[in-house]
Amino acid sequence: MSGAAVLVTGATGLIGSHMVDTLLAHGDCVRALVRPGEVADGLARPSVEICRGDLCDRASLQRAVAGMDRVIHCAARTGVWGPRGEYAITNVRGVEVLLDAALAAGVRRFVHVSSIAVLGADVGGIADETTPVRIDPNPYSWSKVMGERIVQQAIRGRNAPVTIVRPGWIYGPRDTGSFARFAAMVQQGRMVLIGSGDNHVPLTYVSDVVEGILLASQAPEAVGNTYILVNDEPVTQREYLDAIAAELGVRGPTRRIPYRVAVSLGVIAEAVGHLSRRTQPPPLSRYGVQLLAGENRFVITRARKELGFSPRVNLAEGVRKSVAWFREKYCAIDSGKQHSHTYFATSVGKDA
Repeated sequence: MSGAAVLVTGATGLIGSHMVDTLLAHGDCVRALVRPGEVADGLARPSVEICRGDLCDRASLQRAVAGMDRVIHCAARTGVWGPRGEYAITNVRGVEVLLDAALAAGVRRFVHVSSIAVLGADVGGIADETTPVRIDPNPYSWSKVMGERIVQQAIRGRNAPVTIVRPGWIYGPRDTGSFARFAAMVQQGRMVLIGSGDNHVPLTYVSDVVEGILLASQAPEAVGNTYILVNDEPVTQREYLDAIAAELGVRGPTRRIPYRVAVSLGVIAEAVGHLSRRTQPPPLSRYGVQLLAGENRFVITRARKELGFSPRVNLAEGVRKSVAWFREKYCAIDSGKQHSHTYFATSVGKDA
């Protein structure tokens, strides 16, 4: 499908920006949906058409999808802290309006980028596409489940040419919300293990996720189906944090907090934040604790068989590339010592 016209929403975000790079490498023509006023310097290339629009603005979406062969919908309100109405506007109503506009414009394929969050932050073992969805007590989880339901209704009732993908915990270059924050905490000796550290984390390197999304947008048998996109290499919380530490040349975390205690502290922190009408995320969240320290393993048999999805970047390579990016972007050399940028919060809990 070389030379296809593809609209990418959320094109300045982690997935979207890498998606644009990959599509251009495949020879596709890319239109990037960017919110009015949003900085898009990284997309300023001759082969990328910048389209200013908003998921709340039907007219702008109609302009964005006009003439497109495919739509890859990466845009979403992320994180787990904020008014539920904001998540509803972007992750629920926005999906509905964009999909309606795409179908009316005759788009041949629509890929909806969801999340493994629809299965809960701690699946308690092993999950796949047949695992029932579960709404966790945060607006992000709720909105992603509702967004999927809208897409599934369109598939059943309108034969919409849509594929749903559920990426795992994405990390890699440009990941300011998760990897950079973790790397800073490890580097500064502030990271702690939650529980034993032997639980499995559903990591997925960003280029692997993007390749899976591309495959989902091309495979005829993917229409109407849902796919989990994670790296099924078994990686524990301890192994992930130790790999970051080793690449940074520092000692891995040794302090530990019991899992149930951490979850309880997250619940309390959220309750206090709601009572005080806090606008910024609290220092700890239940979702963040469960994602990092819960038992989360996923089977990707369906994606391997039907899409040809095969994660290529293992933990060692992914962490090496991610730390190289982190050093370049956030670390400065001062008297022979590296000091991480002070931007990062000290919490575990933003959306991955």
